[in-house]
Amino acid sequence: MNQRWPWLVIAVLVLIGLVRFFTFSTHTPLLGYPNNFDFLRTSSCVGIWNFDERSEFFHSPAPDRVVATLVYNGERLWQFCNPSTEALYLSSMKLWHKLGDHFPLQQLGYAKLAVVLAAFSWLLFAISSMRLRLFLTISFVLLLGDLSVLMYFHSLYPVFTCLFFSLFLAVALLACRFNAFTHHRSGWLLMAGLTFLLGFSNQQYLFLGVVMAALFVLMNGRRYPAHAVTVLCSIALAGLCQLYLRPVESKDLYASIDRVNRTDTIFYGVLMNSSNPQEAAAALGLRPECAQFAGVSAHMFSEQRINTCPEVSQVSRFKLLNLAFRQPVTIAKTLLNGVNEYQFVYGFIKHYFPRHASELAPALFASSPSSLIVASPRPLYYAGLTMMTLIAAAAFVFSLISRGKDTLWACAIWIGGLVCFYTLFSAVFGDGMVEVERHMAVFLAGFIMLWMGVFFQLSQRWLRHVH
Repeated sequence: MNQRWPWLVIAVLVLIGLVRFFTFSTHTPLLGYPNNFDFLRTSSCVGIWNFDERSEFFHSPAPDRVVATLVYNGERLWQFCNPSTEALYLSSMKLWHKLGDHFPLQQLGYAKLAVVLAAFSWLLFAISSMRLRLFLTISFVLLLGDLSVLMYFHSLYPVFTCLFFSLFLAVALLACRFNAFTHHRSGWLLMAGLTFLLGFSNQQYLFLGVVMAALFVLMNGRRYPAHAVTVLCSIALAGLCQLYLRPVESKDLYASIDRVNRTDTIFYGVLMNSSNPQEAAAALGLRPECAQFAGVSAHMFSEQRINTCPEVSQVSRFKLLNLAFRQPVTIAKTLLNGVNEYQFVYGFIKHYFPRHASELAPALFASSPSSLIVASPRPLYYAGLTMMTLIAAAAFVFSLISRGKDTLWACAIWIGGLVCFYTLFSAVFGDGMVEVERHMAVFLAGFIMLWMGVFFQLSQRWLRHVH
């Protein structure tokens, strides 16, 4: 392959992505995700707050609007602090601002862009395969240019890092699988950074990092032993940071959040989708009378209801395996309902923030990959997901029975499918049917990887046929 034109294509694609980003960042009105409460968890660690004159307090949520200003007042509320990668981005603002400064939210977006571009560029040059470089670039630009992703640049939601670094780590895994990744020490550092930032970004996606690390060891442990050790150490460090960096003062809050998530998973998830809730409750180790709360979310629980079934907050999610054995249809139905609930809201809380992105920025919306999912009739949407499942399963089988570089795109396809499935599974069995669209945000990264794998596989076959 001529080495000049692919680099030209890469440069043009990145330029297109940057143009879309700056079109987004300078848009009027300001585009972004409003603060439903979760910004508090990041700002409390750093002392920089999303605040305007309409807010009652500097830590007040603003679910009905995007607040365009950040203020560095130095106030830390350790009882709400949740250390994460997002806190690192926000902390970087202190390098350019002093206490008391007010500055535009776009500056945080530029800091995030700098980190993402640095990781992308480092990975691009660590890979020796031009095919994988093109795959990485096209996938990255599609992800970067999607309006549902761009809006995370103007927010403090930790899922931002998961979107990009799940893609980067998957491509690095593929490159090592086909011996197209640098053996230099810089490669160790890159793998360490990608793995740690993904794992430290969000508790939900810490376990995606664990899955990726396990895949790396299984697929590349012999050829890249130093890299494998680095990946394992990095994901372990991310887990320890999530476990031990959280302030003691926040222990009660996050224990209550965990109880809420478990309650929603059991009552507003699996029991709601069971044809025999009493049997399902027994399989989860609950008393039969707990089944009466099937379909009730944690936010609907009164003190009396909590006292009726207090043990729900102690149910281990590993007991879902027992339920899967006794009622596999319940697990399948729960997943299908999660698929049905999944959509791009571009604002999360519809009754607070009803303006859709297609109205605020119609051109950016119409040219986003996610708009294909939004605009698809439900039968076509279900057919597409069914096709994705079958393609990913076939690609996995093909990669097992075949050898050599012919399986490159098959691996890309099934890893993309794995990311999609993990996102669905962790959302539904992590928080029930509550805000599925927000908890499944990383589905888009897997969606792009899978279909780009299909595109490159078909292109490769067509080129062979032509020549």
